Amino acid sequence: MKKISILGMGRWASCIAYILDCSKHKITMWERGSEGGSELFKTHKNQYLTLSEKTTFTHDLKQAVQSADVVVISILSQNLQNLTEQLKQVDGYNKKCYCIAMKGIEATTGRRLSEVLIDAGIPRDNIAVWAGPGHVQALANGGVTNMLISAYNTNFAKDLATSFSSKNVAITVSYDILGTELCAACKNVYGIAAGVLHANAKYNHCIGSLMVASVKELATLIDALGGNPQSANGLALLGDYQATMFDEYSKNLTFGKLIIEHKTLDEQTLNKFIKVCSVEGIKTSEAILKLRDAYNLKVSDAQKLELHIISTVHKIVTGKIALEKAGDSLFEQICKVLEK
Repeated sequence: MKKISILGMGRWASCIAYILDCSKHKITMWERGSEGGSELFKTHKNQYLTLSEKTTFTHDLKQAVQSADVVVISILSQNLQNLTEQLKQVDGYNKKCYCIAMKGIEATTGRRLSEVLIDAGIPRDNIAVWAGPGHVQALANGGVTNMLISAYNTNFAKDLATSFSSKNVAITVSYDILGTELCAACKNVYGIAAGVLHANAKYNHCIGSLMVASVKELATLIDALGGNPQSANGLALLGDYQATMFDEYSKNLTFGKLIIEHKTLDEQTLNKFIKVCSVEGIKTSEAILKLRDAYNLKVSDAQKLELHIISTVHKIVTGKIALEKAGDSLFEQICKVLEK
């Protein structure tokens, strides 16, 4: 049994707590703030699940970090830098082991989330990433899934995969943390693309083409940045596509559908149906293009990357491509990737 502190109190954080509680670990959940708290904090339950009475809750970050064998982080990816500034105020924070359980790339810098922790002074051997398909709505109702953990330290990855697995979640190990992080982040961008195609009657049967082209596109990026291109065929990308491109609980898929169905990018209108601020694929598309541009500055013209699909999604969500032309534009770029 491990003592595990989960930093975050959102939907996926509650699911992580549920999974680890089923694995018989001692769970502490931390919520930002100093008083009061969310429904989960106060009652041990939210609209999706009920946690056991063994789970404890705190607003004290120092207590959460210092009491843990492993600190699991599950917040919005764009808030990770701010959290690391708080972590630095905790004595011994950089001696703890961390598992990142969210998906994204920092939009302002293009840093992978493990790089944000490394830059905050946490040793790379103390960092793991948890990825793969799963929705709290399904898992809390007895659904099962396969997930994976990647780490710079292979023994750390193996230990977490073994101890975090439960009767509902079978966790395997990937040794390509760069590839895992890129796949986990980019599947959200491709989820938006899937929503756009689903909402266009003439293209809603092209999801298979999108799947093939996106795996091919991302494998090229992973390879260029020094990872294993085969990671694109694994659980963090291809294996997550059922949950991302077809499942009603996918926020990125839903967002892609809604902007086409309602012919708007207006946040106030869309927030009636889905919280736009939590659609990770929006910021991730921007961040991945920063990564691409930084890479392209270092290589010859022949080696430069295009990332046709991700670039097109970014243009769609920023209004640079008219929504009535979004399906046409995506299909054109899918064809370009498949032709290479």
